[in-house]
Amino acid sequence: MFAKVVDRFRSDRRFQWEMIVLACMYLGYAALYMCRATVVISGPAMLDDPGLGLTKTAWGAILGWGTAGTLVGKLTNGVLADKFGGRRIFLCALILCMVATGMFGTGSGVLFFSLAYFIALFAKSAGWPSMANLIGLWYPPHWRGRIWGILSSSSRCSSLFTTLALGSLLLVVSWQWVIGTAVAIAGGVLLLLFLVLKQSPADLGQEVAASTNVDNLQEPHPLDDASLAEALLSFLKSPRVWLICVSVMCLAILMEFQSFIPIYLKETFGLTAGIAAITSSAFPIGSLISVLLGGFLFDALSKKMRIVALGGLMVFAVACVAALIAIPNWGMTNTFALWTTLLSIMGFGLAIAPCYYIPMSVFSVDFGGKRCGVLIGIIDAAGYLASMAFDFLGGAVADQADGWRHFLNILFYVAIVGSVALSLFLVIEYRSQKGTLEPFQK
Repeated sequence: MFAKVVDRFRSDRRFQWEMIVLACMYLGYAALYMCRATVVISGPAMLDDPGLGLTKTAWGAILGWGTAGTLVGKLTNGVLADKFGGRRIFLCALILCMVATGMFGTGSGVLFFSLAYFIALFAKSAGWPSMANLIGLWYPPHWRGRIWGILSSSSRCSSLFTTLALGSLLLVVSWQWVIGTAVAIAGGVLLLLFLVLKQSPADLGQEVAASTNVDNLQEPHPLDDASLAEALLSFLKSPRVWLICVSVMCLAILMEFQSFIPIYLKETFGLTAGIAAITSSAFPIGSLISVLLGGFLFDALSKKMRIVALGGLMVFAVACVAALIAIPNWGMTNTFALWTTLLSIMGFGLAIAPCYYIPMSVFSVDFGGKRCGVLIGIIDAAGYLASMAFDFLGGAVADQADGWRHFLNILFYVAIVGSVALSLFLVIEYRSQKGTLEPFQK
């Protein structure tokens, strides 16, 4: 199979550029995510820095304001990506994210860090709608599940690299140097994208991919000629949009657990800041495995089987959180409890990552058509609104007596609600085999 892919890459110019654009998006989003992850893994060291005087409540506030930046970005960057093109917005986002991340190494104070993280995550939020714009132009509908699956693994690979490689640097250098290293790496990726990434096949004299829904390949997309107001009204009237928003809100909260994992492991098991950063790689390891396979399986599975597969993953995620809550009561040694915790965290990441990234991303491109950037921005904004509230609440809860147990209880109930919402969305998707937009169908 690999030999066939190589042969096609050599002989098919369109396929060559599809893979080049995919590689550019992969590296670009990895760089954006690396900037975010570097701040997260630096958290334990920043809390240990006596010159900063940070608490878990303050750290939760910094994370919360960063998520607020993402929320604002999701509401604006989707429109910008659709209007100015994914390539242009992607490059601007990477520049701004680098600058804002670099600010962490030059100042101090909760207000300063909150502002810097707000700007950094505002810029990072442009990555997904920018890629949605590029995917809609470059790839046919029947490829989009696997393309989103591959791109979803970008953040997982980036998180794994950051926790292992840059986390190891925390053992020998200060957290400021670790942040500076991440910014330098992102700068190299920015230069590569500026030189190589193309906005559209039309830039190379090739045909733009069809925007039709995968279930209606012979029909034009209902939103091809719709105004922004008409598209927004269509989204507002769709039960599928509401359900995917609710499920993404829950899943975004579950994904946000990774921002607390280094501090959770450090305080629960008495680890050093560097070791806590490295061991937190359990989450991205699990999610990397699942998103790489998830996109291909999503394309291969029928809509009915997606209900079983993704619903089963959500049930498994609930079980993993239940295990984290129960582990302190199992009477294990500290070392064995740590490894059991890491295994549960890995399973948790494996379960929720494909549920978070793939259904929402594929649905946005298929359902939104030329307005996919706007739709994915709206759905993401709903998710980040929920995770922003959780950042502020989670940090305050963790600062209380027996705080981490209460923290995990919140995750448990959110996981249950998310399981129900995602399953209902997939059921309606299955029943809507025609896949057309409801308001335009009438």
